[in-house]
Amino acid sequence: MVDLAAPVPVLAAGGIADGRGLAAALALGAAGALVGTRFHATAEALVDPPTAQAILQGRGENTERSRVLDIARGSRWPPKYTARTLGHPYLDQWRGREAELAAHPTAREDYQHDVAQGNIPPLPPWAGEAIDLITDLPSAAELVATLAAQAEHALNRAGKH
Repeated sequence: MVDLAAPVPVLAAGGIADGRGLAAALALGAAGALVGTRFHATAEALVDPPTAQAILQGRGENTERSRVLDIARGSRWPPKYTARTLGHPYLDQWRGREAELAAHPTAREDYQHDVAQGNIPPLPPWAGEAIDLITDLPSAAELVATLAAQAEHALNRAGKH
């Protein structure tokens, strides 16, 4: 992709949650990396504490791509870009029945009612497959410093071989 996009800078994305992943992206020519889920597990993240804990306890195999939560929430997100999330009651209820959910006359109201009642989290627990690499809740500043140090170490080590 870097070669095809040149001279436009390319950011790597997907599965990057530590400095080794960042170093790999840089070694392949990316100008930087989009680090998503890892920043949801920081002290400043704008996620509910139960979502942060779910990320810490979750595993890559606990995530799935689906449109269910976008449909239930009435999101205008383009349908071809599915969201990867951790488990959610609405996924269990509507998995594989997206067309039925979209046509359901009260689905959005039911979803909002469940959020208001505290039965489900206000936002889907978005999380990628790199979740296996997330084991703590540092500050964002600490995370950036750690990512940079790990990437520098990995790049230096790779340069010696």
